Amino acid sequence: MPSMCSHTLPTETLNGGHPERPAFAYVPPPPPAKTFSPLEDVRRVIASKDPIAPIIKETYEVILEALRRYRTDGLALSFNGGKDCTVLLHLLYAARQQYEAENQSGPIHINTLYVAHTDSFPEVDEFVEFCERRYTMDLMKIYGPMKEGIRNFLEFHPQTKAMLVGTRRTDPFGEKLEPFQMTDPGWPPIMRVHPILDWDYTAIWRGMELLHVPYCILYDEGYTSLGGVDNTQRNPALRNDSDGYDPAYKLTDGTRERDGRIRKL
Repeated sequence: MPSMCSHTLPTETLNGGHPERPAFAYVPPPPPAKTFSPLEDVRRVIASKDPIAPIIKETYEVILEALRRYRTDGLALSFNGGKDCTVLLHLLYAARQQYEAENQSGPIHINTLYVAHTDSFPEVDEFVEFCERRYTMDLMKIYGPMKEGIRNFLEFHPQTKAMLVGTRRTDPFGEKLEPFQMTDPGWPPIMRVHPILDWDYTAIWRGMELLHVPYCILYDEGYTSLGGVDNTQRNPALRNDSDGYDPAYKLTDGTRERDGRIRKL
């Protein structure tokens, strides 16, 4: 996957037609003469014979079903700048492109909750701002625990009935989740939608490559799972012979994805 590891960032034209060269994100170059269109990417990959095509198709159908159930104003996104939710964001934007075309509704705006770490990496915050512009997100940034973040978000967006979450089964507490599942007792009542539950680590990086999904530059520096500065370090499994670190996509054992997370005693 040589196209996923270059630190030479290509100039890309974004939604507003303004070229950008962000130092905090790797933006995979699209095919020649291709404009930014996640929907075209999704349709191309689903129609391909790549092993990941059925996984992307199933995920995309879950997102479309969520849009049909809750419509655009009732469906929000939980986003933190990590690779999983960035893949989800890209697929959501594609689904919104299809939904807007079929329903002749207005411009795409994605209501988004960003529960940030108080000690978040500057590169992560900058990447989130980049995604906010690129994917036309109406983003609310909140510090604190997720439960309070959702409660505050719903106070500002009471029409929200469901929220897309980029949880996978290999994540903590993700093993028994369903694609559509209400929050637990004691949490603000909202339907959680988990479209990428069955993606593994390799599928995430393969999907990002095929769909031309941007990602935070920290993944090129040996980080494989991003939290806050105080609980995240480079993954020791990616240490190379040059006393440096390989990029995240080179991790071959997905069970070691969280080896860079520092466990507090």
